[in-house]
Amino acid sequence: MPKKDCILNLPEYSIKKVSGENPVYIEVTYRCVVRCIHCGNKKLRKKDSFMRRIRHESIGLRRSYLCIKAHKYYCPACGRYFNQRFPGIGKYQRASESLRKQVFHYHSKGVSQKDLARDLKLGKSTVERWYHYGYELRYKKIATRSCPRGLGLDEHSFNRKVGYATTFCDLAKHKIFDVVEGRSARVAWLLATRISPDCRSLMPA
Repeated sequence: MPKKDCILNLPEYSIKKVSGENPVYIEVTYRCVVRCIHCGNKKLRKKDSFMRRIRHESIGLRRSYLCIKAHKYYCPACGRYFNQRFPGIGKYQRASESLRKQVFHYHSKGVSQKDLARDLKLGKSTVERWYHYGYELRYKKIATRSCPRGLGLDEHSFNRKVGYATTFCDLAKHKIFDVVEGRSARVAWLLATRISPDCRSLMPA
């Protein structure tokens, strides 16, 4: 099996063995050097090992699992124990970040909780929880971005209930930056205040 395999959509993993049809079980190994999560030391002692079975994103219409051998380490430098961590797999999580992103993507496109739960063999509450998790990550990414130096405004009628909406465009990248309810003068100031104090000088008084 190749060391760099785009099938997994995860960095620094090697595929050792693939078995099963639906679900597909993919036995993988982690290639990078393990460091102490507390002090960063590379000279570690293996104290125990265990297998982790992680739900992963679908391959076509087939569900998949990652089977990975993890170790419990002891760090002589700081004298602490820890279980091995893996990129793309959260602590104490039984599903990869790729699967969570897949659920968020399909649910955002209009696939219902019921259909996702049936196809992926998940509970509807799990689908809802993962969607809120993805939504919070997306919101944090939007809320912390910097205001563009060249900002274009466009007012347009939205609907009878809201009235008007304002579209903010990043003129340098030729992309839509945000869409906010209301007219441009007041909304522009509120948007600049919410994103960054440095943006206020760009807005009209």
